[in-house]
Amino acid sequence: MRAKAEFGDLIRAMARREWGAVHQLLDGLETSGWRGGTQVIGAAFAIAVNDRFATDHSPAEVARFVTETCTQFPGAQSLPTLQMEGLVRAALGEVGLIDNLNSETALQMQIVFLGKLLQDRDPNEAQLEEFVADVQRTAAEYL
Repeated sequence: MRAKAEFGDLIRAMARREWGAVHQLLDGLETSGWRGGTQVIGAAFAIAVNDRFATDHSPAEVARFVTETCTQFPGAQSLPTLQMEGLVRAALGEVGLIDNLNSETALQMQIVFLGKLLQDRDPNEAQLEEFVADVQRTAAEYL
């Protein structure tokens, strides 16, 4: 059950820009095999993306967001840009865009995007706890 709490801790550390803690938590989750992690990170990513983009978003807006993310997070530069755009657009409803995306790459992208989305959102502590609770409720539906 501690691993489940670590996902919330990871989200909080990302929002607070506590990068040392983020790396430590990611290492621990990697060692434990990410049990339940894809659901939690996927839920956090989907919620944050849908909060970020208006319903009438354009592919150009998504492309700009991906470019900003790659500029802000150097580790993202090694990820395939078109697939990154597809992942964001899939979270916004165009699910066929990620049919050929492998799950490990998708998880890496979601973590990078989540860092960017949380920084852009810059939630206060109450908003952050509300977000984490929403993510845990959503992920629980898939566990």
